[in-house]
Amino acid sequence: MKFLYKWLALLGFPVILLTACGPGQRATRKAGTEPTASRYEIRWIQSDTLLDKSSLRSRLNASEPHIAINRARPANIVAGSILDNVYFTSDTGRHWQHRHLTSPLGVYGDPVLMSGTDGTIHYFHLASGRKNGGRWLEAIVLQSSSDGGKTWTPGTAIGSNLPKQQDKPWPALHTPTGRMAVAWTEFDRYGSKNPGDKSRILISFSDDGGKTWTTPVRINDTDGDCLDDDNTVEGAIPLFDKQGNVYVVWAYNGKIWFDFSTDGGRTWHPDKEIARQEAGWAFDIDGIYRTNGLPQFFKDINENFYVVFADKRAGTGGDIRLLVSTDHGRHWAEKTLPVASQRDQFFPAATIDTLSNTFQMLYYDRSQTQGNTTQVKFLLWPLNENQVQIITVNRNPFTPVKLPFFGDYIGIDAYNGLTALIWTEIRNFGTQVHTAVLELKEKSNE
Repeated sequence: MKFLYKWLALLGFPVILLTACGPGQRATRKAGTEPTASRYEIRWIQSDTLLDKSSLRSRLNASEPHIAINRARPANIVAGSILDNVYFTSDTGRHWQHRHLTSPLGVYGDPVLMSGTDGTIHYFHLASGRKNGGRWLEAIVLQSSSDGGKTWTPGTAIGSNLPKQQDKPWPALHTPTGRMAVAWTEFDRYGSKNPGDKSRILISFSDDGGKTWTTPVRINDTDGDCLDDDNTVEGAIPLFDKQGNVYVVWAYNGKIWFDFSTDGGRTWHPDKEIARQEAGWAFDIDGIYRTNGLPQFFKDINENFYVVFADKRAGTGGDIRLLVSTDHGRHWAEKTLPVASQRDQFFPAATIDTLSNTFQMLYYDRSQTQGNTTQVKFLLWPLNENQVQIITVNRNPFTPVKLPFFGDYIGIDAYNGLTALIWTEIRNFGTQVHTAVLELKEKSNE
C-alpha cells in the first residue's frame, strides 16, 4: 500500500494510517503519521468477528458474502453468503445468529441483500432446480423478512425464461416511492462454447414491495458470450436518481459500460463505454480462485455518480479504480482515489453514507505484506474534505490458496453513520466469513 499512500499524498490527499482495534475502542494512529484534520473519527462497535467457516469437504464453501443494515431499526443487520446462509443480529453485531435459507424455488448462491425504508430485508439469490432437469438457474429469487432475518417469505421468481439461465442479480431501491429494480445476466446456455449462445443484461421492477415484478427488459445493445468470462456481459448494477430515472453499469469485453432510462425502464439509450478495463473483469490474483473486477455503482447526496471497479494493468498488481460523474452519467472522469500500486489491491466493495457524505470502501490489500499474504482494509474519504483514512480491519493477515472457491464479491453497507463490513478469508484450506461494525463520530470543536 505504500505506493497508494505516496500517490495520494502527491495528489493532495493526506493519508492517515490507522490500526484495527477492539470492540468499542477508538481507532488510533500509527506512529509517525500526521494527525487527521477530518471531523470524523472511526469507532468500532464490533471488530473482526468470525461468522462462519467451511472446509474443503463442504458442498460449496461459505463465501461471497453480502450485508444490509435495517433502515428502520439500524441495530438489526442481516447478511448472507453462499450457498444458503443467512446471519442476523439485533444488537449492532455484538451477537449473531446463523440459519439456512430455504425456498421451493431453491437457494443457489449469489446473495445480495437490501433494506426497504420500512425495515423489510430483501434477500436476492439464484434458483437451484436440477441442472440435468433443465431448471438449473431458472430464475432470480427474492425472499423477504419483516422480522429482522428470523423468518422469510417462500420466494418470488423473477425473470424465469426456460431453458435460459438467470445469474448475478443486483437490486436498487427508489427511496421516495419504494420502487425496486433488479438487474442481472441471462444466459442462453451457461458455460456454452457455441458462438450462437449469447448473454444479455436484463432488468425488472416491482412497485408492491417485491410481490410482483414486471416483464424483464433488455438493456445492452451488444450480446456477450456464455463462458462466464471477460466476453460475457456481467456485473449489472442499477441505480435510481431522485426523479426515478434508472441507470445501469456492467462489464464486458475489457470495458465498463453505462446506460440509462428516463421512462421507468421501458426503453434504454445506446450503451456508452465509460472506462477501459485492461485485464477484463475476470483476471488472476495469486492464491485466489477466480478474481473479478465487476463494478460497484452508487451516488452521493448531491446526485453525483460513482463507479468503483478492479483492474490489473500492465506493470502493476491488482488496481482499484474510481470514476465520477457530476451530470448523471453524461460525462465521466477517473479520480485519483485510490490509484494503482505495485502490489495487489482487489475485490473492492464501496458505498456512500449519505448522513456523513463519506465515500467508504472495503478491499483486500498486499502492499504491506510479502507474497500472497493479504490484509483487509477499510478506506474512509469525507467527500467535502481532502482527508483519507485507511485502517486494517482483519485481526491477522491470511495467505490464500486457490483450491476453495473464494466468491465473486464482499460486502459493505453504510447508513446514518453506521457501517457494516463482511468479507471472506481462507485459512487452513477452508473459507471463513468475517464481519465488523463501526460508527463514524463527529469530533467536538473543543
